[in-house]
Amino acid sequence: MNTSVLLKSSTLWGALAFSGIASTAILLFSPGGVGSLHKRQAELLDQQRQLVKMRRANLELSEEVKRLAARDPELYEALARQQGLARPGETIYTFRERGARR
Repeated sequence: MNTSVLLKSSTLWGALAFSGIASTAILLFSPGGVGSLHKRQAELLDQQRQLVKMRRANLELSEEVKRLAARDPELYEALARQQGLARPGETIYTFRERGARR
């Protein structure tokens, strides 16, 4: 068959137009289409942000572990005070926020 005859065929152009429209509709409206892609990209970005925060926290914890391993006295004192401990002879005062009742 001659290509010029095929190019003039309205059936061929109709089939191409239909397949193009159908493909576009499938990409836009299917469950795994463009909408799903954007949603997954947003989820990926959120996960990457969480990963950065976790890596930062892990780095801080590893530094604290190194300081504990080196027996840093300032760190030991800070950790003890966080647990409410005090040196002999010290008095601990705790303050409530205004409006808070017990």
